[in-house]
Amino acid sequence: MNNKQKYKILLNISIGSAILFLVLSFLSMFFYSGGSMINNPKNPLYSESNLSYSHIYNFFSDLGLYTSWSGYSNSISLVLFSYSLLFVAIELVAFYYAIHYILRKDKRLINISRLGFYVALISAIGFVMVGLFPSDTMFSYHIFAVNLAFRSFLLVMFIYSYAIFKSSFISNYLALSYFSLFCLVGYYVYILLFGPSLPAIPYSDPNFYNQLPSLENLSFHVVSQKFVVYGVIFSTLWQLVELGKQKYIDLID
Repeated sequence: MNNKQKYKILLNISIGSAILFLVLSFLSMFFYSGGSMINNPKNPLYSESNLSYSHIYNFFSDLGLYTSWSGYSNSISLVLFSYSLLFVAIELVAFYYAIHYILRKDKRLINISRLGFYVALISAIGFVMVGLFPSDTMFSYHIFAVNLAFRSFLLVMFIYSYAIFKSSFISNYLALSYFSLFCLVGYYVYILLFGPSLPAIPYSDPNFYNQLPSLENLSFHVVSQKFVVYGVIFSTLWQLVELGKQKYIDLID
């Protein structure tokens, strides 16, 4: 198998993995057993009338809860969510392994591309860990995994924005796309660090209710997360289509 064939296979794996993330995460939302950080039995205003997944009040991580906010078993959603994040990891590894075939044509960028790939690998591990560590049973590990995944991914975006801009073989509009992703992920990392506060303790803690955010603050965090995640996924799919054009395939030695 020559490098051109490997390159095309890696792009196809990345595209397929991104699509599988979308499919599995939507299925996980369908099977989610209800409730939210606000709408749960510890809140006197808790209502069982709306136990479906909310794109406004439920984080992606809620899909990976062992027991949902409503108090019901969430095993089907958890398994689907964990697999969806496994495919995110596969997509990241395949994508940046593929793009290395182009960037290494410029000797100045070989080491930068390798560094970017290794950081992407760390980010991929972080995303897998997010799925493996439910926030209701392994809260501290889950928070560590979220920070590892998104902060390392922010560094990946910065490295590849620079590398693609410096590359003589990749169009600069892809560099602009990467820089836009860097700003998007940076925005979310900023919110995680300095945005409206969220409970810093697990749901099982007796003081959890005292740290509940307002509906507006919770919605701000949740919608921001959705905007960033879907923005990254669909932007990456577009980049994969671009990199799959014959002019890039012909560059592979």
